[in-house]
Amino acid sequence: MSLENKVKETQTTTVTAPYSRRRVGNPLITIIDLLSILIGAYGAYTNIYTVELPSHLAKAGHWQFLTNLSLVYSLVVFAIGFFAHITKSKTLYQIKNNIHPIGLALELIVAGIYWPLRVFFLHLLTKDPSKFQVPLLTDLSIHLMPVVSLLVDYLVFMPKWTISNNTALSFMVVLTVFYWFLLESLIDKENGGSYPYQFMDVEKDFHRVLIFAIVAFVAYFQFLTMKRVYDWVVGATEEASIEIDKKLD
Repeated sequence: MSLENKVKETQTTTVTAPYSRRRVGNPLITIIDLLSILIGAYGAYTNIYTVELPSHLAKAGHWQFLTNLSLVYSLVVFAIGFFAHITKSKTLYQIKNNIHPIGLALELIVAGIYWPLRVFFLHLLTKDPSKFQVPLLTDLSIHLMPVVSLLVDYLVFMPKWTISNNTALSFMVVLTVFYWFLLESLIDKENGGSYPYQFMDVEKDFHRVLIFAIVAFVAYFQFLTMKRVYDWVVGATEEASIEIDKKLD
């Protein structure tokens, strides 16, 4: 039996079996969703209301940061998932599963860009590294927790994504264009404003377009990769997990 057929057979068993983790109403992911909401809300509040922006970023405000935009999206995913599980609503569960892939793609981009730059190349993240101060708990709440929670949900508790590759690509393009025009509307470059991340603050628009295009491509590539990772994880571990769950049920 091929890996693809094996995965499909396993998924069918997983979705329909009463002991499966990948079902609406699972109490463990309900708790994880609730904790994610609380931690994310704490991170959003402390980041937006206690972290003071430097003068060249202050006028555009906190909503120029992809981190904050993706965090809000992730909080929506967590909230819909939480209410789906406590009410055992299959409709809400399906909605959450349909919007989850975009949230994970966004958070993978945020974490994948932020942490390497934060640790090794801070000058590419902020204009003045010596004044870069984000409290550790806030940092972890907005730059690490969302991607970890979404990954755990996807690989351990969710059925496979049903969103098509073309739909996902369309979402990536639309969100990239939206973010471009959002920044153009928020940033007053003529009066000293600059882009929220230093690597975006280049002289020519063509170079900035190239940066945005690369980020969008990486997001889409991550989407495709996560679909393959899911197949591998389910194919390699789910059958054994089902047998264990049967014995414990």
